[in-house]
Amino acid sequence: MLAEISVQNVALIEEATLELAPGLNAITGETGAGKTLLATSLQMLLGGRARAEAVRAGAERATIEGTFLLPDGVAEKMLWESLGDLAEEIEADDGLVLRRTLTREGRSRCFVGGVSVPVKALASLGERLVSYHGQRDQARLVEPAVQVGILDDFLDEAALGAKAELAGLWGSVEGDRRELAELRSNSEARVREVEFLRYQVAELEEAGHGGEAEVAELTRERDRLRNVTDLLAAASAANGALSGEEGGAADAVARAGAELERAARYDEDLHGLQERIAGLSAELEDVSYELASYLNNLEADPNRLEAVEDRLQVLRALERKYGPDVEAYLAEARARLQRLENFEEETAELEDRISRGEAELGRLAEVLSAGRARAAGELSDKVQENLGDLNLGKTTFRAELVPVAFGPGGKERVEFVIRPNPGEPELPVRKYASGGELSRVMLAIRLAQGRVEPGATYVFDEVDAGIGGETATAVGHKLRELGGRNQVLTITHLPQIASEASSHVVVQKAEAGGRTTTRIRKVEDEERRRELARMLSGRVDEASLAHARELLVGVAGGDGGR
Repeated sequence: MLAEISVQNVALIEEATLELAPGLNAITGETGAGKTLLATSLQMLLGGRARAEAVRAGAERATIEGTFLLPDGVAEKMLWESLGDLAEEIEADDGLVLRRTLTREGRSRCFVGGVSVPVKALASLGERLVSYHGQRDQARLVEPAVQVGILDDFLDEAALGAKAELAGLWGSVEGDRRELAELRSNSEARVREVEFLRYQVAELEEAGHGGEAEVAELTRERDRLRNVTDLLAAASAANGALSGEEGGAADAVARAGAELERAARYDEDLHGLQERIAGLSAELEDVSYELASYLNNLEADPNRLEAVEDRLQVLRALERKYGPDVEAYLAEARARLQRLENFEEETAELEDRISRGEAELGRLAEVLSAGRARAAGELSDKVQENLGDLNLGKTTFRAELVPVAFGPGGKERVEFVIRPNPGEPELPVRKYASGGELSRVMLAIRLAQGRVEPGATYVFDEVDAGIGGETATAVGHKLRELGGRNQVLTITHLPQIASEASSHVVVQKAEAGGRTTTRIRKVEDEERRRELARMLSGRVDEASLAHARELLVGVAGGDGGR
């Protein structure tokens, strides 16, 4: 539920903070006071369109912030499904805080839990948090996807499972169909590709590219053969420095070791140094031996150098032709060639997979269709009952299943059909023009729905258009009934509806310092009775106040002082 909304510098609203309650919240005020501004601010907060003109004159930016309280576990699920990986950065333990800013230049920024998010992500989350119903929004009721979504809320578990499996399997079967069609339509191209792949595989297998290890080894060998003269000179000089004819480092260290050995007979403290010298002497002799061996094996070999250069040139040419990872290319080419050469087997396997998939799709569609037939009856009955409670008892409602081409959503679409009065023809909702009655139909549908988003808030704007008297009282009762399940906000002109609310908010226009502002405040007790009196007669007097008291006393057995 929406616990609090704060609005700054949106049109005539300079600054307002509004705390909302569970259940039904009524928002009232005189025409032109700015009730629509509050609804517009809420829509902007939820990712709706934001225009620079919405920023209050003289202000640099507008800010809307809302705090939502949701049942345990619901916020995390909503965040992951709406924001993806961004959800990891957001904490919602003390409420989910949404904020949106809009500058005079039209730049907008959106935040969830203090984390900046794209406006599309905010809108996706907003759809889960708040369901908005204004007369303009009733047009969504005619959209096939919306209607089938409402109907499918009534599916049993078996039909819901079939719906999910069907959608996934349809994509898989369609992929196999496309692949089979491609194989069949490209037979000439397939022959040419087979020949080309055979040539490439033969060339690569003959060359026997050894990968990075072979290239690295050959490069080292080439560098050694190219610089054999310098290597001989350096290695010989190093060997001479260690053990030359005139004495080298090895001899010097050996002499030092002999001297220390003799001295250690008189001073045991020299034993450690003598042992270290002995180790150095052994290491130098070993190095000298390996250097001598290296010199014996090091010789110029022009023929080998030419062979190494040629091999490296072949390997580099293959890499330029097939890419840096020649071995991977060869593996892919072999696999592709095997698949194309086994065309008949591949085709037969695809045909069999498609056949089995289509049979399963048919079975799932039958389960889904049967579930929708049951759901259509249940939805129709519940909506019809609610319409009677909304003083639309002569209006009949029916959810009709219409066959369509088999697709990922099944074999039928849904058409909501209305007969406004006995003797008149049935009309699809999409051809029904009465916005006020459509609002009541949507309210009846919402009341009928069993699966609702836990913690979601419903907003009804102008649901009271064109009604009054007993019908207004009936709509108020039903809005309060819906408020017992989910938080409801209704913007209304009718006292019969406002009196049913557990929380009442008044929007007023005022003037201060030559500027017009809109104020939003919660009213209770006497202030609430005065607002209802104004709504009843346009003025506040003893008669209207008495009528307001009667309305409140009549609501829920006299708890009208709420």
